[in-house]
Amino acid sequence: MALWGILSALLSACSWAFGTITFERIGKVIPFVGITFLKGVFSIVLMVVLILLSGGLYPISWWEFIFLSISGIIGIAVGDSLFFKSLQDLGAKIQVIFFLLGQVLTMILSLLFLGELLTLEQYFGSSVLLFGVVVTTWGTQTNHPNKTRGIILGLLSMLCFSISAIMVKVAISDVPVITATFYRMAFGTIFTLGYGLASKNFKKWIGPLQDKKLCATFILNVIVITYGGFLLSMAAIKFISVSLASVLSATEPIFVLVLSFLMTKESVTKRELIGAAITLLGLFIIINSEYLG
Repeated sequence: MALWGILSALLSACSWAFGTITFERIGKVIPFVGITFLKGVFSIVLMVVLILLSGGLYPISWWEFIFLSISGIIGIAVGDSLFFKSLQDLGAKIQVIFFLLGQVLTMILSLLFLGELLTLEQYFGSSVLLFGVVVTTWGTQTNHPNKTRGIILGLLSMLCFSISAIMVKVAISDVPVITATFYRMAFGTIFTLGYGLASKNFKKWIGPLQDKKLCATFILNVIVITYGGFLLSMAAIKFISVSLASVLSATEPIFVLVLSFLMTKESVTKRELIGAAITLLGLFIIINSEYLG
């Protein structure tokens, strides 16, 4: 099952990369918290369809329900919103540092609370992979408005993602991926809805979707990240360690590089090619590790 977990993590990263590219226009007209909410609404509809086709929700215990619900609030409603806001305040270079810091933090928390240990080969492969991501994405942007606020929000978002991942791992061992994903999405979206109503920003969130082209792009994006990003990330956490799933999710910038070239014919630099090659080497080391033996 470990191989399925690794493939799920990589395909999830690819799905989120597609979302990153297609959300570029949407993020200019809809506030990031609004994107989180609208994404959640459409995702819930898609999950309901999948649940009906698969025979309904799987019965879970109260403690599993509580863990998954709180995980959705922390990871989806709070974590996503804080992270998106921090991107407005920080440049690409610092963003990479925070992203990698999140992987390290997840490793530490999974070791402390779950007792998860990777093999030496996996730790080495993970280090090579993350280094490759740094080489690929290390930007030259120097304009950082509201830098202090961005750093604080970035740290808080990484903490939210790590805590959420740990809570999912605890609750998902006996729960099907579809059921677990639905509860996380539902409560993350409900929490975001409450914030929107309280802050009276709800109309600003849904107004831009009157643009049919924008709405179609949004729906396509949500389909990809719901069935690809969310579901497969949950499958990865279920079948492999949280640490390994977190590291593999860091390949998202590599997929952004590839998809940008395929979709927009964006040029690729030598540095990006070298970084991608290093990342693939790290991935090969992980897949070839004793974990799959």
